[in-house]
Amino acid sequence: MRRFLALLIALALVVGMAACVGPASKKASKQAGATEKEVGRCETRSCFVGLLDYGGEILKSTPQADGSLEEIYQVRRKKGSTLRSFTHGVLSVATLGIWNVVGYPIEGFMSSKDFIVFRVSYDPAGNPQDVEIQGG
Repeated sequence: MRRFLALLIALALVVGMAACVGPASKKASKQAGATEKEVGRCETRSCFVGLLDYGGEILKSTPQADGSLEEIYQVRRKKGSTLRSFTHGVLSVATLGIWNVVGYPIEGFMSSKDFIVFRVSYDPAGNPQDVEIQGG
């Protein structure tokens, strides 16, 4: 009977910890944004403008005399990793869930808004001709 009770308590603790770990790990594994690879794969202006949905803006739009267009974009860089997710999970378990209460606000204040800045030149028909990632 004692073993059954100990097993039941251990099972309850594992389930409780899993409930605490799940949200922290999921949040740490992904943060919406664009990657340089995604920027390089865009083949239309609507694709580049669609990247602004991640958080960003067109910094400069300059029509040229020949009908072409040059635009400079700024979009949020994608963040998140498996290691970061694992660390959140360990901290959640090790602190019995206190990390979820304390860590989220701290991370929110400390997270930087890391951006990718890139320039796109369009031909007069509106097709991208040149994409240059300038930094971030």
